[in-house]
Amino acid sequence: MRVLELLASPIFFSIRLPEAYQVATSLLLPPPSAISGALAYSYAIWKDVKFQDSLEKFVNSWCFTIPCAPIIQSSIILRRLRLLQAGESFARSKKEWERILKKIPSNVKSELEKRGLLDRSKLRYRHDFLRVLKDIRSDYYWRYYRETLFDAMIRGYVFTDSLYLGCLLSFEEEFMPCFTRLGDTESYLAIKELQFIDSFELKRISKGNEIESYSYVFLKYGGKALVKPMVDSLIQPLSAPGFLIERLKGRKRAKYQYVLPAILPLRREVRRIAGKDVEIFYPRKIRVKVLSEVYLLSYESKILKREVSIIIPEEAIPR
Repeated sequence: MRVLELLASPIFFSIRLPEAYQVATSLLLPPPSAISGALAYSYAIWKDVKFQDSLEKFVNSWCFTIPCAPIIQSSIILRRLRLLQAGESFARSKKEWERILKKIPSNVKSELEKRGLLDRSKLRYRHDFLRVLKDIRSDYYWRYYRETLFDAMIRGYVFTDSLYLGCLLSFEEEFMPCFTRLGDTESYLAIKELQFIDSFELKRISKGNEIESYSYVFLKYGGKALVKPMVDSLIQPLSAPGFLIERLKGRKRAKYQYVLPAILPLRREVRRIAGKDVEIFYPRKIRVKVLSEVYLLSYESKILKREVSIIIPEEAIPR
C-alpha cells in the first residue's frame, strides 16, 4: 500500500448525490466514489486497460478529500443546453407520435395536413419539425424550441480555490492522474501538484476512544455505527467506492448500501455580502468518539506540509 496525494484547483464543480434526478444541488465535497472514478479513469489510460478492470483496483482502495479553502454554494444554477443532433428522432415509436400529435395546436396540425406532413415518414427528425414551424411562422416554434433544446437537468455548483484529494492505494504501482473533470462534464479542474507517500501509519482504534480527522468521516459503514460527532457537525450522504462497481454491474439494490451519511470537515457561517446572506463553509478538523473499531491513517503530507490524519472504516482498509 501507499498514499497518493494531489492538489486540484477547480474553478467550480458539481457532484450530485447518486441517482438524484432532474434538479440536483451539489455535494460540498467530492465523495470517495467520485475520486475513485477519476483515478480509475487515469489508471486505465496510463496502463491501457479497460475502465472496469481499473475500477476494481480502486474499489479496494480508500479515497478522501480535505478542503483547503472556503467553499461557497452558488446561488446561480446552470441550466444546460442540449444541441439538436442530426440523428435525433422526432418520434421513436407510434405511441410517441400519437402523444406529440395530441400536444400540437390544432392550427399547426391543420397546416401540417395541408402540406402533407402529418406523417411519421415525413418528419423524421426534430430539426425537420422545427424547420417546418419556422417556414409557416408558427408561434408554436418557440415553445417547441424551448422544450426540445433545454435540458431538464438543473444543477447547482460549488466554488472553491483548491481541493486536496488523497487515496490509500491497495497497490504500489505509479501512474499519472490525468483527469480534467470531477463531477459532471462541466466541472473542469487542473491538477497542480502530485506526490506518492510510502511512509505512513495505519493504526487500529478501539471503541470508546476520541480521535480527529481532516477529512469526512462516515457515521456508519458495513452495517455498523462507526463514530458519533463530539460537536455540532454538518452531515451529508456520500457515496463510497463500491457504489461505482455495483452500478456498472447493474445491481440496483446492492449499490445503495454504499450511499451513507458522513460528517463533513466544514464549519458553516452566514455572511452578509452585497446586501445578501451568503453561506460560506470553512475547513475544520472533525473530532469524534469511536463506536466500532476503525483505522486512523496518519502521514506527513508533502503537499500540505503538515501531518494528516484520516479515519477509515475497518471494512474499507485495502487488502
